[in-house]
Amino acid sequence: SVLLDVHLQGGTAVALDWDSLGERVALGIAGGPGIGDRVSFVPLSLACGGGLGEEAAELLFQGEVALPAGAGITDLSVCCLAEEGATYAAAACSDGGLRLLDASPGRGSVSIVRTAYSHGVAATAARLSRDGRTVASGSSSGHVVLQPFHAGTGPAPLPSLSHGEDRAVAITGLRYSVLRADCLAACDAGGNLQVWDVRAQRHICRFPRVHGGAVRSLSFSDQNPDLLISGGDEGKLIFSDVGSGSTIREVGVEAGVSALSYHQDGYLLAVGTANSMVLVFDLRNLVSKAKTAEPVQRFSAHQHLAGGGAGAGGSVASLRALAFAPAGVGAALLAASAAAAGGGGAARRSA
Repeated sequence: SVLLDVHLQGGTAVALDWDSLGERVALGIAGGPGIGDRVSFVPLSLACGGGLGEEAAELLFQGEVALPAGAGITDLSVCCLAEEGATYAAAACSDGGLRLLDASPGRGSVSIVRTAYSHGVAATAARLSRDGRTVASGSSSGHVVLQPFHAGTGPAPLPSLSHGEDRAVAITGLRYSVLRADCLAACDAGGNLQVWDVRAQRHICRFPRVHGGAVRSLSFSDQNPDLLISGGDEGKLIFSDVGSGSTIREVGVEAGVSALSYHQDGYLLAVGTANSMVLVFDLRNLVSKAKTAEPVQRFSAHQHLAGGGAGAGGSVASLRALAFAPAGVGAALLAASAAAAGGGGAARRSA
């Protein structure tokens, strides 16, 4: 069932993350005609239905920051530091900028702390380290760099793939390991995966063209430090062992994979698809690659946003992002998702 439904007036959600400290969902929103892109922190207490009251509208205004003209948002990452009472965010933008934001609860409003231009081309992915000190960003040219969140040393590029034709493909996702703070993984539009030791700034392993098309998302296990799961356009989930540099398993999904989220219990994996579905799999049931995996739950709440779905004569948009709620935020199996849709977008929180 849908517990939170936020209509993004004049915009389309392209990225999201959880702010567990402020109990908010952070959304990267691409504006419509005449409306700029923005980052919005939506309180979970706002179960939006038939419009917003003045108090709710004020909360949304305080939790929103507009991006400069021409800065199209492509990715968003949030880091919460409970001991400091701080919430930081990093927004990758198409103008090559990486907007670093302070969205700490109680400070009044979200603000851009600084903007870093480290790529020279569009920034296509961003991820904050768990301690909030470092931000990793990827570009349309296939490069990944590290830099401090606060002003300090300059960007440090990480080694890229050695094959010339693969070095120029866009980075589509970045993830830090939950269990190994110095481990960072990237996926790209060429079907490649890379994993680095960020402290040593060297590759741990590489998986060239492990997918048959663009890789759209990846997620580390919350239970196994060596398990990395990735999904791509060809409709496959690939399980990789970072420790040995080998592929463990391939599992077919009913549609192209556009987003992934691994639940902290170690068993559930949420998959967003190219036809705007949210599929939840129990990893203990994924034992055969001979047939398409069957989810234990499925949500189709976004499909009506794309004109009723392909079967009703509408076009079905790809679901852009999703994330299980972190521990301590709502019920244990909540998932949040954001979908692209003509004429506007929505963020939905489902049980």
